[in-house]
Amino acid sequence: MILAIITMSTIQVIWLRSSVQMKQQIFDDNVYHSLSQISELTTRPTTDILQLELEAIAAQQQSNSQQQRLIKSRPSLGLGLEEEEKRMLRRIDALGLDSLIRLSLIQHGIRAPFVLGVFDRYGQPVRLNEKDESSREALEATSYKASVQSLSIRLHFPKLDGYLMYSLIGQFTLTGLMLAIIAWGFFSAVVGAKRNKRIDRIRRDLMNNLTHELKTPISTIGLASEALEDPDMRKDEEGYKHYVGLIKEENKRLGVLVENVLQASLADSGNMQLFRQPVNAHDLIKEVLRNLAIQIRKRGGKVELELNAIDPIIDADRIHFTNVIFNLIDNALKYASHDPVLSISTRQATDGLELRFKDNGIGIAKEHLGKVFDRLYRVPTGNVHDVKGFGLGLSYVKTVIERHQGQIKVESEPGKGSTFILNLPKMAPSTDRQSKMTSA
Repeated sequence: MILAIITMSTIQVIWLRSSVQMKQQIFDDNVYHSLSQISELTTRPTTDILQLELEAIAAQQQSNSQQQRLIKSRPSLGLGLEEEEKRMLRRIDALGLDSLIRLSLIQHGIRAPFVLGVFDRYGQPVRLNEKDESSREALEATSYKASVQSLSIRLHFPKLDGYLMYSLIGQFTLTGLMLAIIAWGFFSAVVGAKRNKRIDRIRRDLMNNLTHELKTPISTIGLASEALEDPDMRKDEEGYKHYVGLIKEENKRLGVLVENVLQASLADSGNMQLFRQPVNAHDLIKEVLRNLAIQIRKRGGKVELELNAIDPIIDADRIHFTNVIFNLIDNALKYASHDPVLSISTRQATDGLELRFKDNGIGIAKEHLGKVFDRLYRVPTGNVHDVKGFGLGLSYVKTVIERHQGQIKVESEPGKGSTFILNLPKMAPSTDRQSKMTSA
C-alpha cells in the first residue's frame, strides 16, 4: 500500500517536472522565432523602411536640442560605431523595436514582461534604457538574442519563473489535487484498518463474554434440573424449593441478557418506539432499587438517595426509562472495586430535570471517556471476564435519552469513581403533548 502511494506520488512529480520542462522549451522556441522575425524585418531593404530611415535622419538634423532629448530617452548611438551600425540603429529607432517585439511575442502567446538591449560586436550596449541598467549583466548572459548585421538584439525576462509557473497553474492544481486524494486515501485506509482491528477485538471480546455469560446460567439450570429428577429430592421440601428458585433466577438472568441484546439491536436499527406518558422519575428510581435490593445486598452495597427535584414528572416511555435507570445502577455495581456506594440525586434545572448517578467504582481514564457510549465498547479492566457484560448498556442508555430529547454525559477519574449526569426536558403541557402524539 505504501509502495503504491509512493509510486503514484513519484509519477505525479515526474509528470509535473516534464510539464515545466516542456513549457520552458515551447517558450524558448517562441522567443527565438519572434527574434528571428524581428531580425529579418529589420534587415529587409524595403521602400517603407528606407522612408522611415530618411525621416529619422531628417528628424535628427532639425535641431540639436531635439537630438539631445532623443539621446536622453534612448541612449546615444555610441562612439566609435561605423556608419553601417549607426544606420541600423536609426532604423531600429524608426521601426519602434520595443513595440514590434512585444507584438511578435503576443502573436506567439507570450505576454511576459521583458527588457530589451542592443549590443555591438564587442558586447557593449549601444541602446539600453537607463531604468534597465540593472539588467545589463542578465542581458549579456542571456540566450535570447538575434544578430542584426554586426549588432545584437537581446531580451531578458526578469519574471520568467513566475510567468512559467502561473501558466502551469492548472497542472499544479491538478497535481496537488491528485496528491491530496492519494494522501486522503492512505489516511482513510490506515484509519479504516485501525477501526476494523478495534472492531474485530471488540467482537472477539463480545463473543468471549457472551459465551461466558450464557454458559454459567445454562450449566446451573442443567445441574438443578438433574437434581430435581432425583426421587429423594422430592422428600426434601427446602432443597426442592431451593433448586426451583435457582432455575427461576438463572432463567430470569438469561432473559435479562437476551433483553439487553434486543434493546441494543432496536436502538441501532432506529426501530425503537416510544410510548410517552407522564412518569414520576422518583417513583421509577425507587422501584428499580427495590428490584435490585437482593443484588445490592449480596455485593455489600449501599445506595444514598437525594431526590430533591420539586417536579419529578417527566414525559417518558416508562419501560425504556426504567431500563435506563437499571443499566446505570447495574453498571455502578459491576465496576465497583470494593463495597459499592451509589449516590442517586435529582434536582430541578432551568430547562428540566437533572439526575446524577455517582459511584465509587474504578473510574474511567480520560482517553476512554469519549468512547463509553459507543456500541460494543467496554472500558479495559485487565481481564475480559472480571466485569460481565457486552458493552451494550451505555449505548442503549444514550440512545433512549437522546430519543427523549435529553442529554447524558459522564465525569470520571481513575480510582475516584464516575458520575453519569442526565438532563431531561420539562414536562410539556397537556395540549402540546396531545398534539405531538397526534402528529406522531
